[in-house]
Amino acid sequence: MDAKAAAEEGGRMKRPKDLFGHPIRAPREDAIHAGIVEFLCMAAHPRLLWWHVPNGAMVKPAARIYFSRLGVFPGVADLCFVLPDKSPAFMEVKAEDGRQSDSQKAFQARCAVLGLRYRVVRSISEAEEVLREWNALRGPAMDKNCEPSADRGLRSVA
Repeated sequence: MDAKAAAEEGGRMKRPKDLFGHPIRAPREDAIHAGIVEFLCMAAHPRLLWWHVPNGAMVKPAARIYFSRLGVFPGVADLCFVLPDKSPAFMEVKAEDGRQSDSQKAFQARCAVLGLRYRVVRSISEAEEVLREWNALRGPAMDKNCEPSADRGLRSVA
């Protein structure tokens, strides 16, 4: 559909449809995040340390004050890394149409001032590209069909 046709329909582009005629929705942020975690469980470099910061949890105001006193920092990226070269890096996960909050933008700016790696990713494949750029994954001979196994101590995300 061209721009003229879109303008005639109220300025919106129609969503693409699947084989059954249902609109295809973009993946939700939490689904992308869970996919990245699953990918990390399979492909992370052995010397990569990473964790999720649950800043977006729904809590009562009293709990928010309590956590603030304990050092919870608004805007911290969703995933934090200590890379194999021992440098820190941060990854914010957003859906295709997601936007950073003001506190997330402030945290990104602070990372820039300090010369720290920070990226916003909108898909699992984009996260994989960033992680490869950061040398955070196992070597190029990594088996792309590997499955997490209990004997390797990998977390299950199921």
